[in-house]
Amino acid sequence: MALTQDDLLAISQLLDVKLKAEIQPIKNEIQSLKSDVQSVKTELLAEMQALKAELLAEMQALKAELLAEMQALKAELLAEMQALRAELQAEMQALWAELQAVKASLEAEIHKIKLFQENVIMLRLNTIESCYLSTYERYKDSTEGYEALQADNEIMKAIIMEHSERLQKLA
Repeated sequence: MALTQDDLLAISQLLDVKLKAEIQPIKNEIQSLKSDVQSVKTELLAEMQALKAELLAEMQALKAELLAEMQALKAELLAEMQALRAELQAEMQALWAELQAVKASLEAEIHKIKLFQENVIMLRLNTIESCYLSTYERYKDSTEGYEALQADNEIMKAIIMEHSERLQKLA
């Protein structure tokens, strides 16, 4: 039995029909799965968008809250700095006033010292100077005589020693 071309074609068509009948449910199932996957994908995208929007809103709220806290902290620090600046200014003014008082006191003391120096010390120094100068003038002339006396004394010592030795030898 030889199969002809027509027989083979008829068998092929029968197989095609049978295959199509069996493949169609698989295709339908694949199509259903594709549709399910697309549906899940759409749901996931929607959930991701909602989550993204929610996170953005939370981030914006957190950013606003942090900015408000930073502004409050900045205002508090500025107020503290102003208070410190005012306190420091008051301290500087008090120190300046105290320094001016000390300066005035020192100037008064220096003035007193200068007056004392001029009226008392300089007079006494002039008196001491004149005393020493007059004493110097008196002793200046007598120093020459003193040197001559000393030379004579040395000669006398030598002679007395020599006479003393001679007397010792004689006795």
